[in-house]
Amino acid sequence: MTLNKPNYTIIAIIAATSLVLFSYNVASSYGQTNATDNSTSSASMASNVTTSSSSSAQSSSSGNPTIKSIDAGISALKSGDNGGAKSNLYKAEASLEGNPNSEGADEHIEAALKALKDGDTKGATFHAEEAKKGLS
Repeated sequence: MTLNKPNYTIIAIIAATSLVLFSYNVASSYGQTNATDNSTSSASMASNVTTSSSSSAQSSSSGNPTIKSIDAGISALKSGDNGGAKSNLYKAEASLEGNPNSEGADEHIEAALKALKDGDTKGATFHAEEAKKGLS
């Protein structure tokens, strides 16, 4: 088989097409692998964060029922359960009634409830954590 100019052109087109298809396939499979690996590591990181935050909440609230209620409220806020957060923060506020040493914590719980009512979960979490600090 002798190669003349039209044959070179056909071979060059086939080679270029093969190279492009091969490159695209390698690139797309590499991208898919990375996406899978990233989602797996993100899921495990989220699991670790949840585990560590719940264990720290349990250890710090071992004896005080008010702190237990605040911790439960913070956990509910972080998981998106605004109703549960509101319920637990109301329990914490009720347990502080009549305690003159908890005035600052009571104000923070009220601020957390107001923030939650306004839809500000970050503000509610901040004030709940401040109330907890005031009791520790």
